Amino acid sequence: MGRLTKRQQKRINYFLREKMERRQKQDMIHKGDVPKFIERHMPYIRKLARNLDQILIVGSMVSPELKPGLIDRFLVLGEIEEIPSVICLNKVDLLKNLTSAEKIAAVYRNIDYPVILTSAKSGTGLEALREVLQNKRTALVGHSGVGKSSLLNAVEPHLQITVNEVSKSTSKGKHTTTKVRLYTLNPTTEVVDLPGIKLIDFIDIHRDEARFFFREFEAPSQYCKFRDCLHISEKDCAVKQALDEGTISPTRYKSYLNFVETLN
Repeated sequence: MGRLTKRQQKRINYFLREKMERRQKQDMIHKGDVPKFIERHMPYIRKLARNLDQILIVGSMVSPELKPGLIDRFLVLGEIEEIPSVICLNKVDLLKNLTSAEKIAAVYRNIDYPVILTSAKSGTGLEALREVLQNKRTALVGHSGVGKSSLLNAVEPHLQITVNEVSKSTSKGKHTTTKVRLYTLNPTTEVVDLPGIKLIDFIDIHRDEARFFFREFEAPSQYCKFRDCLHISEKDCAVKQALDEGTISPTRYKSYLNFVETLN
């Protein structure tokens, strides 16, 4: 391996410094060394983060409709806390075929997020879901009405969790889980079921940091003209070039832009 150029070394040093600063900030948050107004606006799952093995993000393909932006924000949360995330696309039995679900799954699988297609009603994907949960402590998250409780009942019928239907008038989910619940599936497997979430605040994340939490940006960003490129309006941005070439998903990039807009 050849010697690093000065430019390459600067990029490496910049990346390491930025990563260390982000990790130090996370340590402060988990130790409680932050102002109360910041702690008050943090999603509860972040307070649990260091006691979790993974996050299972559940979204329904229909009834209620899929919210890719919310899935992406949960993925950001996993990236911030350095917790593995798994995506579960549920209620696939309500689709005429699996083509649309597979297309969405491919977007995330292409950036190394595991995706399971499931249906509590038909049994699709339940064995794969059991395997994902086994021997881990998992946070179960998603919008209300996506079928989290139904999936848990299907995986472990002895739980007998109350299930509510989606409202026919609004096509929105009714809150079955109204507070954090811990379910023990077996002696080595636990699921922390969180109430349905519509919005996740990231009050402690600055807009300049947003780019670090979309993993598909990491490789092309090394070739951006500016090392602190936000991948929005800068010239010679390799991330936007990758978007134009189709190697970065337009829906993921849209989620990134929306994410940046919500940050300070």
